Amino acid sequence: MKSSELLPSYDNLRKTFVNDAIGRSTDVIRFANLLNVIDSSFSIAIDSSWGSGKTFFVKQVKMFLDANNDHVHAIPDPDKSVFQSKWSDFSRKPMPDFQPQVCVYYDAWANDGDEDPVLSLVYEIINDVESDYSLPKDGDCIKIASTVLDSFTGKNWTAVIDALRGEDPLAEIKKAKNIEEEIKNFLDSLLYERGNRLVVFVDELDRCRPSFAVKLLERIKHYFANDRITFVFSINAEELQHTIRQHYGSGFDAGRYLERFFDLRVSLPPADMAKFYRSIGYNGSSFVYDKVCEAVIKKYQFSLREASKYLVLTRVTADKSARGSDWPDENNFCNLIVVPIMLGLRIKDLSRYARFSRGEDCSPLLEMVEDIRSSMESVLLSQRELMDINIGKEPTVSLDERVKEAYNAVFVREYSGRCYKVNIGRDMFCETTKTSLLRRVSLLFETANYD
Repeated sequence: MKSSELLPSYDNLRKTFVNDAIGRSTDVIRFANLLNVIDSSFSIAIDSSWGSGKTFFVKQVKMFLDANNDHVHAIPDPDKSVFQSKWSDFSRKPMPDFQPQVCVYYDAWANDGDEDPVLSLVYEIINDVESDYSLPKDGDCIKIASTVLDSFTGKNWTAVIDALRGEDPLAEIKKAKNIEEEIKNFLDSLLYERGNRLVVFVDELDRCRPSFAVKLLERIKHYFANDRITFVFSINAEELQHTIRQHYGSGFDAGRYLERFFDLRVSLPPADMAKFYRSIGYNGSSFVYDKVCEAVIKKYQFSLREASKYLVLTRVTADKSARGSDWPDENNFCNLIVVPIMLGLRIKDLSRYARFSRGEDCSPLLEMVEDIRSSMESVLLSQRELMDINIGKEPTVSLDERVKEAYNAVFVREYSGRCYKVNIGRDMFCETTKTSLLRRVSLLFETANYD
């Protein structure tokens, strides 16, 4: 069993971009083209919800820009040609000359334990673009950064970094009038032979400690305002505003505060989920189980990450009874319909999942009726009732009522004495039905598919 989540390894980035596996390849090129025409100090926010694929997107943009910089050797030449050829999918016009841009990926969340964002940011810039420096992460980052910067610029950065570590670094920085000039010299020397511009992709800012997130934004605005630098922040704007309010107070206007830092805000277009399913081998089918799974993903508006997690769970619970043509004599309603809905609820809303499991809330099933009506009818209506519907006769019972009846038979009804089972439509329910269902949802059952 393996995860379906698209991790941003180079192979995944390459394959997904070339095959347009999630329908965003043209968006990657569009955004790279936008970065190509910027000629001043600029800051862009890519706004999207958690799990929507922002990290994957910005790393693909970086990959495309790297492919258009002759000074970058990390990407094989054949791949560079393949990436550049994707332009024809975006436009009929010839691809413009992309200015060589030095691209750096900075994971803010991975660095929010550092004392000052300037140190880790400079460290990542050096580490990302200067392959000759093998800088151990477990060493003294401050000493390493100061030593490298001293040799890189020929000036004494050790004193500046020591000032940043002081009890009142802002006061010390004010005394060190030349710090902004030092950073400018550092960046100019960095770009001298490697490109026209520096593009820094700042990721996971909304997951950082409030104090670190605020300090990083302030430091970037104050010390990295350079006509040759573009900052790209991939954020969940709503969550980042919560982070800012935690720092400044609940009544603080976080939205207006953030607008100070972003010259442009771009919404990440939705992924093509049908392409994504095909890319991970989930092609859908005419089986009831697969139809219900697809409907759950759409109903709950799963992100790429949530859909990946969900499809792993549904594969485990999809034994022969779910995917084959030979249905069992009982538990069709539970195995083919209730199980995928419960798995979706467990990802989307644990409170509703708990109420549903306790027999207190049938609404998740009723909400799905119109989306999977034919699937529910095939399970909850008798053969005679199905024939009546096929010849255009009105059903004698509403599907909503039949769903409620089946839900109660599983989660509410008590079985004892003569009343040891109940038949509903093509299905049969008894005192062991609920236990079997919950064991299947737990993923620990005899016929689970762990392959």
